[in-house]
Amino acid sequence: MYTKDFEPYNTNTHTKPKSKNKKIGNKWKRMLNDYSQNTTLHGLRYAGNNELSASERCFWIMSFGLAVIAAIYFIVNLVHKWQDMPVIISLSPKATQLTSIPFPAITICNMNNARKSVARTILETSSKINNNIDRRLLSDFCDEDPLSMDSSIDNYTGDWDSLKKFMIRVSQPCNDMIVSCQWANNPKVCSQLFNPSLTDEGICCSFNKVKPDYIFRNPKYLSDLNVTFQNPSANWTPENGYPPNTPAEYIPWRPWGAGNHLGLTLVLDAEIEEYYCSSEVSYGFKVMLHSPVETPKISSFGSLISPGRETSIEINPTVGMATPALAEIEKEKRQCVYSAEKQLRFYTTYTQRNCILECEANFTLMFCQCVMYYMPKDSFSRICGKKDEACSDKAKLAIELRYSSPLTNMTQLLNGTYLPNCTCLPGCYWIGYNKVQSSSPLANSYKIKPKYLAGKTSSYFKKNMAVIHFFFEETQFTGFTKGELFGFTEFLSNTGGLLGLFMGFSFLSAVEVIYFISLRLWCAIPNKKKVTDQKNNLKNIS
Repeated sequence: MYTKDFEPYNTNTHTKPKSKNKKIGNKWKRMLNDYSQNTTLHGLRYAGNNELSASERCFWIMSFGLAVIAAIYFIVNLVHKWQDMPVIISLSPKATQLTSIPFPAITICNMNNARKSVARTILETSSKINNNIDRRLLSDFCDEDPLSMDSSIDNYTGDWDSLKKFMIRVSQPCNDMIVSCQWANNPKVCSQLFNPSLTDEGICCSFNKVKPDYIFRNPKYLSDLNVTFQNPSANWTPENGYPPNTPAEYIPWRPWGAGNHLGLTLVLDAEIEEYYCSSEVSYGFKVMLHSPVETPKISSFGSLISPGRETSIEINPTVGMATPALAEIEKEKRQCVYSAEKQLRFYTTYTQRNCILECEANFTLMFCQCVMYYMPKDSFSRICGKKDEACSDKAKLAIELRYSSPLTNMTQLLNGTYLPNCTCLPGCYWIGYNKVQSSSPLANSYKIKPKYLAGKTSSYFKKNMAVIHFFFEETQFTGFTKGELFGFTEFLSNTGGLLGLFMGFSFLSAVEVIYFISLRLWCAIPNKKKVTDQKNNLKNIS
């Protein structure tokens, strides 16, 4: 009786739980063994084969573990590459036709800041408040020492109307500077091709630049020149191109083809005898090619053209585009901006140059409480005068260094003021114009062609005039396309290739895992109950 009573006690308290845990462990062990015997993963079936020795099975387990570690290592590297370098710039598969892009906008400035005849009139005129303002502005534009006069005149240097009237008065008019024009080998009236434009070199002359309504958001409220465009303009942008069915006579004009005879030929008059002060240490012209929707910075990027020489400027365009899939990548990773993603305060079209110039204007206004006359601004902003020159130069330097090289002493440069916080990434669609410039002196041994002479004497022409040819070199060119280096499809294929290389893993291998831990396990439970019920029935019958 003692033994019989003792055995049930041990069974109920210790043996039964161990038996249950053992059955659960055996069930999972059988399932794992079944999976290892039937899986398509390489090497795993040897690890679960009971017919092999323990050392052989241990060898295959270690080999499979090393393969998994190697696959994970390379996949992690692939993920980092997908996240850090998702963009690639490649050549466009199709050649771009020259007639599909606009001829570059060309801005030309005479380096003479003030005509001598006008400057003498200002200096010789009797003392009046308006003339004193002009004298102050003349000394500012020519970097002369301020004249001794009433200090209250400094209050007028920030008046845009007075400054605009002064610049119009002292600047060389476009019809005097550009005396002859030929467009696509056809003579044209220069006043119909060029319009006055406001730049950092004063009032210059621009060709093929769209009207201000397509450059600025609110041109009526900006401090700019009131220019009437004789030719209609199209709302062209680097991203959207020309609107559908845009007539050929709409600005920006498209090139007719390649070669000197299908380009733009100009004859410029420097009027050397009218030089009062120059923006450089020489005399002549500054020329810059730029996008039709941008405001150029002639003083920093303009090319010098000397009078008495014939110059050829060969234009090589660069056009960049973006694939639609690029928009799904973050701006910081693709390093470019779509027009709809960033709106500028003053400019309608986003370009990197427009963004930088607007950032420079905003920072100068914050740092110096004024803006330079050529910057985008509203009618309420004060124009920087001579007394603000040091401050505006520091602000300009800060913006330039912000995008070129970080300096540790920048805070000292700005007297503790924080750095300009503006990000101007390149546009995802862009257009640029590279040039190759060559020139030769005008000869004295033969007569000058009448179409270039423009009513001037030969001696005057060779001293004061410059002939410039702008033309494209090729009728077709190869553009650039910015797209995904690693999309999801490429990432999936590379990941699958690594898993297949190290383990023979495929999509169906993942289905096998899901099958064994779900459907197979679920189906095994009813079968086990069915076998148990059959055994119980047999016991009852017996």
